[in-house]
Amino acid sequence: MKRLTLSLVVALAGGICAHAQIASDVASNYGGSWTNNSTGGTGFLPWSITNNDGGAVFAGTFTGNSTAGAGNINTSDVSFGLYAHPVAASVTASRAFSLALTTGDVFTFQLALNFDNGNKGFNFFAGSQGEVFNFNVGTGGSVSSANAVLNPGSGFGYNYGGNATINVNLSVTSSTQFAYNISRTSETGFQGTLFSGNVTGLTQALSGFAFYNSGTDNGAAQNNLYVNNLSVIPEPSTYALIALGSLITLAARRRSKRS
Repeated sequence: MKRLTLSLVVALAGGICAHAQIASDVASNYGGSWTNNSTGGTGFLPWSITNNDGGAVFAGTFTGNSTAGAGNINTSDVSFGLYAHPVAASVTASRAFSLALTTGDVFTFQLALNFDNGNKGFNFFAGSQGEVFNFNVGTGGSVSSANAVLNPGSGFGYNYGGNATINVNLSVTSSTQFAYNISRTSETGFQGTLFSGNVTGLTQALSGFAFYNSGTDNGAAQNNLYVNNLSVIPEPSTYALIALGSLITLAARRRSKRS
């Protein structure tokens, strides 16, 4: 009976640890060059970057100091940057998770932006279901969902703020929905929640995301979109289960060695 219980405990602990999806990446991993098919960190597939740069259209990606045009989200003085000007210009940087997100996973990252002309923001995708969430800043800010159901909650909406950083938190609460919280911090401290709520009606797991910039006035650094500090972690309760599972596994192995 003890051996059966031990086997079940070890299997449970292993299952908990296997469920934990952990990923992270920062701009300082890229050695000064963020281009199509580049990759860094862990838990993500390579970047897919597209733009229509050429002639009188200027669009692309880079790594640079976010404080040149917006708030400080740097690691080792650099962030990911996207630029696109004038009106016809556009750039998109898409990326997939190595494993689709599951219940309990929390995806976080930071944005820094200044001028709100053109369009800047991000999308989340759920496999073949396509785009299920969008946050866009363009003469104000908004959230929407193209192929799922957006259920807005609290928040005061987007207001212009030059040196502000935007903190994004997405938490997968079940196989069919996730919660989102988009807040803002500046040099004066936390400014509150811009948008929060949840998205329901998912038929596919969250599989990837994209950042974009398009149609800004000119090449001023204040028109860039900066991104950094991408992270996927289990929610705290899942971490507690992982820690418990690890302790149980360790105890089980020690007992096995004694017997």
